[in-house]
Amino acid sequence: MQLFNALKNKLGDNEAEQLVTFVKSYVKEEVTEQVPNIATKDFVEAKIADAKFQIILWAFVFWATQLAAMFALIKFVK
Repeated sequence: MQLFNALKNKLGDNEAEQLVTFVKSYVKEEVTEQVPNIATKDFVEAKIADAKFQIILWAFVFWATQLAAMFALIKFVK
């Protein structure tokens, strides 16, 4: 809005609006080209970290369950 107001006096309403629209679209295209690579990398790293955590968690759950089953079987046999 500040850019529009600054340009409005020199260029007029219509031209200022067109220029501001062009600048916004250009900036949006530039940001879109650069940001997905960074966002995708961070997203993938977060997913990998989450997957590692889930694998360790489930390994522990299965190990603890197996241990409990063995103790129950030993107690039942005695």
